[in-house]
Amino acid sequence: MPQRLAARAGLVAAATALAALALPASAQAQPGASYVGYGQANNATAVKCVQNGLNNIISDHYATQHDLISVDSVFGPETDEAIRYVQYRMLGASEADGVVGPKTGDLIMRYEFGWYTTCFPYVPTSR
Repeated sequence: MPQRLAARAGLVAAATALAALALPASAQAQPGASYVGYGQANNATAVKCVQNGLNNIISDHYATQHDLISVDSVFGPETDEAIRYVQYRMLGASEADGVVGPKTGDLIMRYEFGWYTTCFPYVPTSR
């Protein structure tokens, strides 16, 4: 009898754990996400999120001055140049370093995703 009770308790615990994993999680910022840029880890998903965000900013504000970039999840010269351009135009010359840290990440996430997105675990933000 004790073995049956222990087996049932184990099944209940396993079912509870699986149910908890299946619940949808709310989008939360990841202030500790890796930076994006030359010399950084450059997770492919993070780069794709940054590229999409940059394209939204460029198309909304600078379409006549800057071309949209390829969204290929690969960090290269085109992405670096677009980051520097947006940083220069929106954050000032002193911020145009080509690296997406929390300040640039906040900007990209605000313009691209309105703070609700699956990109939060990948793009560094201050929130």
